[in-house]
Amino acid sequence: MDKGVVIWFTGVPASGKSTLAEGVQARLKALDLPVENLDADEVRANLSPNLGYTEEGRDENTKRLAWFAMKMAGLGANVMIAAVAPLQKYRDRAREWNEKFVEVYVEAPLEVCQERDPKGLYARAARGEVNDIAGMHQPYEAPANGELTIKTGECTVEEGVDVVMAKLTELGYLNNK
Repeated sequence: MDKGVVIWFTGVPASGKSTLAEGVQARLKALDLPVENLDADEVRANLSPNLGYTEEGRDENTKRLAWFAMKMAGLGANVMIAAVAPLQKYRDRAREWNEKFVEVYVEAPLEVCQERDPKGLYARAARGEVNDIAGMHQPYEAPANGELTIKTGECTVEEGVDVVMAKLTELGYLNNK
C-alpha cells in the first residue's frame, strides 16, 4: 500500500488555511482518493483542550498533529493539516516524520486577516482580551523552504486549490489509489 501525502497549510490566523485545506480535500475525494482533514482547532478542542497557546502548548499540539498525520498517511490516507504552527521547527518535525510532505504557506496581509476574522480573534485582541496571536503578539516564522506559497489576498479559493493540486501532480503524489 502506498503512503499518503501530508499537506500542511501554515499561515497566521484567518489567512485561509482551513478554507484551502477543505477545497483540496474535496478535490481529492472527487478523485476517489482517501483523505482526512486534521484542522488544528478541532483537534485541539477535542483531544487537547488543556493545551494553551504558549510555545510549549503549541509545540505539543503540532507534535500530536504530525503524529496523527504520520499514522494516517502510513495507512494510505492523504492528510490535510490546517495549523498555524508558527515556528519552523514544528513543521520541520512533521516533514521528518512524513515521507510525502508538502508545506503550503498561506499568506495574507494582516489587514486582510483582520477583515476576515471568522473566529473574532483579532476583534478580541483589539479589545485587549487576547495577546497570544501568532504573527501579531507572538512570532510567526514563514516557511524557509516550503513547496508552495499561496497569497490568498490575491487569488480565489479555486485558484489556490488549483495550485496545490498542480503541485501534488508534479510531485507524483496523486497516484496512490
